[in-house]
Amino acid sequence: LVERMVGALGEENVVTLDTLNELGSELQVNGEHEEARKVYERCLVGQEKVLGEDRKDTLVTVNNLGVLYHTGLKDYEKALECYERALKGNEKTLGKTHPETLGTVMNI
Repeated sequence: LVERMVGALGEENVVTLDTLNELGSELQVNGEHEEARKVYERCLVGQEKVLGEDRKDTLVTVNNLGVLYHTGLKDYEKALECYERALKGNEKTLGKTHPETLGTVMNI
């Protein structure tokens, strides 16, 4: 399904990128952690290129990747890197008291 969407809309379409992020979340919930990592990273590359590194959607994917590294893959160093990146970006773009920023603080 995703590959058909990519074929129809393109890899760098925001709908495609949103779908990739949702797919990563579903894979993570179902315990398919390595596949979820690949999908999140694919999504992140596209979001950084299309939306930018500090866009809210991009930072949500960074945070989701952090959660995956933390809870699913048990790679705490990579999780912390993702959380810190998401926190820095959220503070810059949303402010220190925004719920997204505070959620990232709680993850750390």
